[in-house]
Amino acid sequence: MLRHVDRGTFIAPNETARPKTSGHQPSPAEIMASRLVLEPNLTPLAVASATGADLEEMERCLHGGEQASSSEEFERWYAALHHSFAVATHNTVLISTSSMLLDTRHQPICGRLKRRSFSTERHRCHCTEHEQIVTAVRERDPQAARDTMREHLHHVRRVLLGNHF
Repeated sequence: MLRHVDRGTFIAPNETARPKTSGHQPSPAEIMASRLVLEPNLTPLAVASATGADLEEMERCLHGGEQASSSEEFERWYAALHHSFAVATHNTVLISTSSMLLDTRHQPICGRLKRRSFSTERHRCHCTEHEQIVTAVRERDPQAARDTMREHLHHVRRVLLGNHF
């Protein structure tokens, strides 16, 4: 409790109950769990809010990812495409949260997992899944956008982290 003269008594937040985030690097499992909460649930808002320019950006990122010839190049397009869904919501909180999640994915361990799992077959599979998500947004189908994004992220999690999740 905090007491302030002429203001009253207030319940103070318990500092020990708050997680300490400074210096903590989230694990790939934490990042994927966060993405699974956020991304499928923002796609219906992207469906409702996406402008023609937003759809063009999604298409640009989709095609860039299809043409990528390395894991690193594909990852750049992959991240840009996923962020474009958040941008299409036109919601600054979701866009900021998406940016924060993108920043966490630049850790060395995440890079190693992505490079190790990259293959021509997986590249094609991710591109197909991305096309399905973009199609659902373009066709203004919020349920399909949510479902295909969720399926895609579950697939990514299995590829990166294994089946034990």
